[in-house]
Amino acid sequence: MKLHKKHMALAAALAFTAIILLQIRQDIPTEVLKAKYSTPASKYITIAGANLHYRDEGQGSPILLLHGTAASLHTWDGWASVLSKKHRVLRLDLPGFGLTGRNQTDTYTIAYYSDLVGQFMDRLGVDKAHIAGSSLGGQIAYDFAATHPERVQKLILISPTGVTNANDKNISIPFRLAQTPVLRESLKYITPRFIVENSLKEVYGDDSRLSEEAVTLSHDLLLHKGNREAFILRMNTVDAANLSKLAQVQAPTLILWGEADAWIPVTNAARFLQDIKGAKLKTYAGAGHIPMEELPQETVNDALIFLGSEVVATK
Repeated sequence: MKLHKKHMALAAALAFTAIILLQIRQDIPTEVLKAKYSTPASKYITIAGANLHYRDEGQGSPILLLHGTAASLHTWDGWASVLSKKHRVLRLDLPGFGLTGRNQTDTYTIAYYSDLVGQFMDRLGVDKAHIAGSSLGGQIAYDFAATHPERVQKLILISPTGVTNANDKNISIPFRLAQTPVLRESLKYITPRFIVENSLKEVYGDDSRLSEEAVTLSHDLLLHKGNREAFILRMNTVDAANLSKLAQVQAPTLILWGEADAWIPVTNAARFLQDIKGAKLKTYAGAGHIPMEELPQETVNDALIFLGSEVVATK
């Protein structure tokens, strides 16, 4: 009987080990991902210890687009195709994400990213630009706008972080794991596609809008060599408080927020409206944390109106 129980325990242990091994995902080399996801508009430049992947499209007054945590410049695809008809559209993979990947110093603070924005603009010969930022990108955008008011024409914040972090009750599994000391090392190896898909469904208000291609893209870029380590480092970075800087923002500001945002509820918009003089809020029923992906045409048209550009007719 004891021998039988030992065999059962061994079998269970072997089965559990097999399941874990099946979930292990190897890093994808940079060159493989570049071949798959670069376009003729893709360019690379070394700034602040990172080999930045960026795209520079269109002509006109420049607008810089900044993505959120675990995202990439692809989050702006729906906007870039429209904005580039009227503007010079600059978007980049922030260090730690996308094709840019891990930086040399393993620094991922808001201060680092904000300084990077200024260096990026300098290298591209842009003295002043409109800036739009989503989530983490929104926090970077308002930090930069407050610190360098002379360099920002208009500011668009989409569900920006800073007032609160992602809702603790709904934060996704990868985010929780990354902040759990005993478990976070597993994220360097165990990141199956379904975890990424579930996380993306959490940031969509209507996950029927989420495409298989978007899930594959996000999963591939997470597996970019070094990105999982960078994600863990970013999730454990303690930023200096910068909410006091909101009152220093001088640029006309538009805030966009999905009413079904489960990560950072729309109620957080009140702080931005209170502290940024003259800021305006537009919300979207049924949309989640990244409305520019869920409702690209509607949100980009609102952005165009705010920027003083001609609206593109909805299909």
